[in-house]
Amino acid sequence: MTPSDLNSRFDELCAGRAMGDLTMEEERELVALGTQLGIPSDSAFELLAAALEVDSLPDALAPLPARLAARLHQWADQTAGPNSPKIIRPEIPAWKSIFRNPASGWIAAAAVLMLSLLLAQKDSPPPPAQAESRLRAEATDLIERKFEGLGDFKQAGGTVIWSDSRQQGYMTLRGIPANDPKLTQYQLWLVDPTRDAEAPVDGGVFDIPADGSPVVVPIAAKLTLSKPQAFVITLEQPGGVVKSKQEKVVALAKN
Repeated sequence: MTPSDLNSRFDELCAGRAMGDLTMEEERELVALGTQLGIPSDSAFELLAAALEVDSLPDALAPLPARLAARLHQWADQTAGPNSPKIIRPEIPAWKSIFRNPASGWIAAAAVLMLSLLLAQKDSPPPPAQAESRLRAEATDLIERKFEGLGDFKQAGGTVIWSDSRQQGYMTLRGIPANDPKLTQYQLWLVDPTRDAEAPVDGGVFDIPADGSPVVVPIAAKLTLSKPQAFVITLEQPGGVVKSKQEKVVALAKN
């Protein structure tokens, strides 16, 4: 299955669990997919199902304002992508009845918030350090090189990894001075042997914080690469440049 297919199947199974109609085999599949995707499978969907089942709470609970109820319908529809579980779609009959009493209305509001946060979390990319570790574990064509500091940046060092099949890579850097993004930014260049050596591929700009800890930086290559043989870090103007004059070369990693 593609990542999109896995996410769609996970959403389908989560909705099935919330509705209480999963078989034992599907339950095991849900747990396995949740582990594979790193997504909890037992939180917001159950809250939403509970919201649909609540019959009563203390009468002192104020009714859900009509404008808020309407906004929840709109919010749920906007938050859910095309592959998100249909249970939160406003055209589902349950959505027409959950606001009948104060209890179900307010609990449903909380459930929508929890579900929206879960979906947003699922769609968010993992932190660079986690993504770098995942690439190391999964890529079968990984290349790795060590950076050496140059010129005024002798203390600079670190490693870079790259996968051609995934067109993905990360740098783990240390010893590079912090920069002020308003004045300068660091920029990565990749030398691809299949391209003009005088025109290395832009690998994106990045900043180094002042805390001195190692920094994991994702590579944002502007073109498709094939076995890059050199990685060069330069110091440039804010936003980077189209072609570097290489007046300030910070570090180099090569075969």
